Amino acid sequence: MLFAQTRIRDIYAEAPDSIFLLLTKNNRLDQIDFRENNMPAVVKNRFDSRSELLVLTDKYLKLQLSERCTVEMRLLTDSTFCMVETFNAPASDSRVRLFNASWNELPRTIEKPAVDDFFSNDMDTDVRLALQALPLIKASLSETNDSITFELQTSELTREQRKKAEGKTQKIIRKLEM
Repeated sequence: MLFAQTRIRDIYAEAPDSIFLLLTKNNRLDQIDFRENNMPAVVKNRFDSRSELLVLTDKYLKLQLSERCTVEMRLLTDSTFCMVETFNAPASDSRVRLFNASWNELPRTIEKPAVDDFFSNDMDTDVRLALQALPLIKASLSETNDSITFELQTSELTREQRKKAEGKTQKIIRKLEM
């Protein structure tokens, strides 16, 4: 007997309207259909702006929900997935959540690294303090494996502070384990 394997497309199609406020279920179904037929997966959202499904594989989805919001989803098991919402205003900051396939948020979380984890030992003190005061961290899911990458955002620093921080922060990559 064959069992249907859970795919991220099916989870996205069945998302509650409360998750994707800008998109109707028909918008999401249209995007999936367009993408699967190698067409641009662009729809007009509820604000008459464009939303585009950029990438769709069996386990990964990337959506440009609005000009300032990107959503990534990665299937981790047949019953669990990770969702990253990144808001750009203009610096990026992300929210990372875990759900089961029925869109119930799981109590387990993926913790963002501490700000100090991104710094090399020779980080300038005033830059360190500025980044600690406004810890904007962008998260990205891998399209090809179960990992997540965190990047400390420095765009809110002054030009001089950004220059001092150059080469003194690192990306942090973690394996997503269930």
